[in-house]
Amino acid sequence: MGRVGSDLGTSPWDSQHGEFDYVVRDVQGRIPEALRGVLYRIGPGRFEVGGHPIGHIFDGDGMVSRFEIAPSAVRFRNRYVRTRTFERSSRDGKPSRGFGTQRLGGALANALRFPENMANTNVLTHGESLYALWEGGRPHRMDAETLATYGAESFGGALKRLGAFSAHPKVDPTTGDVFNFGLDFFPRPMIRCYRLSPGGQLSGLATIPIPKLGFVHDFALTERFLAFVLGPLVVKRPIPVALGLRPFDDALSYQPDLGTTIVLVPRDGSAAIRIEDGPLFHFHVTNAYDLGSETVVELVAHDPGDGGWAKWNSHLRDYRGEPGPAFGGTLTRLVVNRDTRRCSSEPLSDLGGEFPQLDHRRTTTPHRFTYLAQASRPGGNPDLITTIDHTLGTHRSFLTDGDDTICEPLFVADPGTSEEGAGWLLTVRHRPTAQVSALLILRADRPDDGPLATATLDHHIPMTFHGAFAPST
Repeated sequence: MGRVGSDLGTSPWDSQHGEFDYVVRDVQGRIPEALRGVLYRIGPGRFEVGGHPIGHIFDGDGMVSRFEIAPSAVRFRNRYVRTRTFERSSRDGKPSRGFGTQRLGGALANALRFPENMANTNVLTHGESLYALWEGGRPHRMDAETLATYGAESFGGALKRLGAFSAHPKVDPTTGDVFNFGLDFFPRPMIRCYRLSPGGQLSGLATIPIPKLGFVHDFALTERFLAFVLGPLVVKRPIPVALGLRPFDDALSYQPDLGTTIVLVPRDGSAAIRIEDGPLFHFHVTNAYDLGSETVVELVAHDPGDGGWAKWNSHLRDYRGEPGPAFGGTLTRLVVNRDTRRCSSEPLSDLGGEFPQLDHRRTTTPHRFTYLAQASRPGGNPDLITTIDHTLGTHRSFLTDGDDTICEPLFVADPGTSEEGAGWLLTVRHRPTAQVSALLILRADRPDDGPLATATLDHHIPMTFHGAFAPST
């Protein structure tokens, strides 16, 4: 076991400076025989640098955790992504400029500086490579086994200008193609769409001008389109930010009068379709599919409240305090008629939640089950994993103990069947009283039965954002 110093945490957002590599000794229950592969989780690993606190939940240096699930054991390994930002801040003991964090030294130290690439938001497994993603810049390629960082990846120069390769790529389960996008703002705001082939060749699919530069975190994929739901969370006050007087998150403003622009980008390269609709505040998409002349997009919609983005963002800055409304979103279905250019919406469940997941074999087609992270009380941290059956209109939930928290549930299919929803949910539980974290394996159809297996680490890891599972071949 190797380490570079460690912390024992009492909160989901306490740093873990240690780097470890060991076989987990404490495994309770029985790991399913057919569950074989590697779970990767990523999120901010440290929330202070040189004694200086990070000012926003989005700004911690990225740390990848690797859980290798074998017949009778789980092996754990974690490594920080060795970005230039991580290396420099580790050497200097000073935080980098991030989404809501300012460099030390006032306006002059921050003027005309973009947020640094923290490589902390999501991971993509593709071929033999693992990529740590951050939506404002290039992905960092890593060794899928050792987690060594090879460096920022441009895919042979195919990533243009800023090289943004967003944090929520989508994989077509039929072709194996990966679709993604990146925001750019020169010479005007635009979305650059990409296709990454199974062989690793990245090609530009389309470049779509957008009316205003804003926050675009996720998109959806159908058999015919890349679907973007561009809500009115837009850049409103750029000058103080450019001058270094204010952090980047202060430039955003929720402007409901602007409404929402839905852009459908055809995968065949033909002209994009635009539909204007009412204001919508969201972060994550579940799935999308085409039905005749309609395109259906399912996502988690939030109520921005009276304070709009400023009030919401205050919880993201105070990440060790109450998370506020973050886990109170509503699963929502948007139905876009491409002929009439009209859109309708309906709630799919009255359960609040976030980080929606599905059986990814159903990506681009209608799905029956959605998996959510939820908070059992309004304004609380996530402590529930819920499976929603949209056909029966029922749900089943696993509730953690006491002050324990969980993260996004990832569905892993049982390789012995093609039946939707047959498999397991993998999540990580943080136990503040014991100061440890644990991998949980739940039945996807009956999470309320409790964990089939729990692999408890010798230490904690901070709450992760997103992850991926690579089955053994």
